[in-house]
Amino acid sequence: GKLGAFLFYRVIKAGSDSRFEDAKKKPLVLLIYWMLQGLWVYLNILPSLFMFYSTQKDTKVLYVSIIGWVLFLFGLVFETVSDYQKTVFRNDPANKGRFITTGLWSISRHPNYFGEIVLWYGLFIAAAPFFHTNWAFFTVICPTLTALQISFFSGIPLLEKGGLKRWGDDPEYAKYLSSVSVLVPFVRCCECYTVPLTAKEVKPEGYHSTDQLDKPENEAAGPEDI
Repeated sequence: GKLGAFLFYRVIKAGSDSRFEDAKKKPLVLLIYWMLQGLWVYLNILPSLFMFYSTQKDTKVLYVSIIGWVLFLFGLVFETVSDYQKTVFRNDPANKGRFITTGLWSISRHPNYFGEIVLWYGLFIAAAPFFHTNWAFFTVICPTLTALQISFFSGIPLLEKGGLKRWGDDPEYAKYLSSVSVLVPFVRCCECYTVPLTAKEVKPEGYHSTDQLDKPENEAAGPEDI
């Protein structure tokens, strides 16, 4: 609901969703995108479906489930606040061509992704005590797939490279990369994505940093980038 509302607001404001401009010209490709997103949603709510079919009423089980709901709410609030902070930042003309380093973005380079991962694991934990078959616990793969997708494929790696292409020559950006964790706030010992040592490793041939100043922000991830 929250993600859908955010994307709807963005499309209304921008007039379109640039991610699907090419796909809209190819009905089959658009259908595949649509089906894959539907499958992704189904996999993420699968633990909840098992919970709804349960008749478990044990008080101890309910306490464990509450822990999961707390994590879910924490992740949802964390993601929502970070999205809001970035929206406010982008809407300020004074920030054109700059990258965000304030608020939750000062403790994680992708705080909205962190919140999203936490909320899906929270949903699994909330549902797990109600599983009535052992194989239902394999649904932990659902939030895990989301975490892997964000950390190694369509999320963080693309955005990190985009940031380096745009601000790789900026000492302040280098300082930001070296001082702020990529995903988990305050934790840098287990980075899920390793930033290249120099921006040249990801810059296209003939690139000049000043060429990027008037292009739309690439800086940090948002839910719309998933």
